[in-house]
Amino acid sequence: MAKKDLTKIDLELEEAKKKVALLENERKLAEENLQKQIGKIYVQIQLKKDKKQSYETILDDLKTELAIIKEEEKARRAAAKKEDEEGA
Repeated sequence: MAKKDLTKIDLELEEAKKKVALLENERKLAEENLQKQIGKIYVQIQLKKDKKQSYETILDDLKTELAIIKEEEKARRAAAKKEDEEGA
């Protein structure tokens, strides 16, 4: 009897894992869709602000801004690490 219970539990567990995988995939797709919508709105705003801009300049500006932010984060982490090492 216990073996049947374990088999049943294993089947239910596998079904639950499949459902979780499907929900995770659905969430990922929803996030991607939201990111696309945000991107479209951002581009529309930038084009309204400056009609001379192109999609390429907007993309370049975003890439540059992201690179700057990443460098600032990297510098902050390095400074914090150095501070920790000096304090220890």
